[in-house]
Amino acid sequence: MASRIASLRTILPELESALRLFTSSPSKFRVVRTVNPTNTQPRTLYILDSSFNPPSIAHLALATSAISNPAPSDSQPHRLLLLFSTHNADKAPSPASFVQRLALMTIFAEDLSRSLQPSTQSLGGSLGTSLPAVEQISPANISIDIGLTKEPYYTDKSIAIVSTEPLSYPSNPVHVHLVGYDTLIRFCAAKYYPNHNPPLSALAPFFSAGHKLRVTQRPFDPSDRSSSQFGTVEEQAVYLQNLRDGGFEKEGFEKAWGNQIDMVAGDDGVGVSSTRIRNAAKAGDWDVVKQLCTEGVATWVREMALYDEDASGAKMA
Repeated sequence: MASRIASLRTILPELESALRLFTSSPSKFRVVRTVNPTNTQPRTLYILDSSFNPPSIAHLALATSAISNPAPSDSQPHRLLLLFSTHNADKAPSPASFVQRLALMTIFAEDLSRSLQPSTQSLGGSLGTSLPAVEQISPANISIDIGLTKEPYYTDKSIAIVSTEPLSYPSNPVHVHLVGYDTLIRFCAAKYYPNHNPPLSALAPFFSAGHKLRVTQRPFDPSDRSSSQFGTVEEQAVYLQNLRDGGFEKEGFEKAWGNQIDMVAGDDGVGVSSTRIRNAAKAGDWDVVKQLCTEGVATWVREMALYDEDASGAKMA
């Protein structure tokens, strides 16, 4: 671990330069680093979009679930994009922290790639398919890109990915955004699309392009307020079915789009809050940090003293 931390320290200037070049350019999307790089062009691009402040076992669960247990419609080859927006729709930006976010994403990607290594069985074989060998990418071999975007909304992010030159994914893969149930609620919230009438018609370009959401249910824990506000997993399934049945048509959500939303069961890690991790780090409760983060992320947070002064992440210079 010490050598990994030392190696990551050496690339901080490189990450800072990449960030500076991106923010000063007209580009709306850019891949700045790749863990386990390959030349394989994906047909399915899994996108894990977050503030990564810091990455947690919730992020790990979302990514691992999709990579290890893809939907039958998620065509091989697969690739994963960790995406960070420099303009968040719900949170004020804190530019001083962005380089550290990229560092956290990098070490998280390494941890994720390492965690997938034992899975060596070809995906095609496990599903009983007869895909050409070139398309049988095992979870252990998946490439993980680290990208930046200036767009705040999922619909615009996907447009930026497919339209920014030079193209990062010329194979034009289907985008599958990996989200929790709470994000699905925001995705379908009319308040975020005030310039469209009806508001959810703003989602048309996303779904018309064939893109999808993979929604992980939020496990229900009556003792946890952040969990209980989303209801039981049965109630979450009812919400999705309502979308498919046309319950949001007046707001502009076409019921056929609901078939491009897959819902999967989640585990206890899905509901982990980054705020809880920051508070634990500030308090020096490293056992909690280690429990809620991957090994590399927990070590980096401690070594860099990222949240010593402000649990909101303001110290992340």
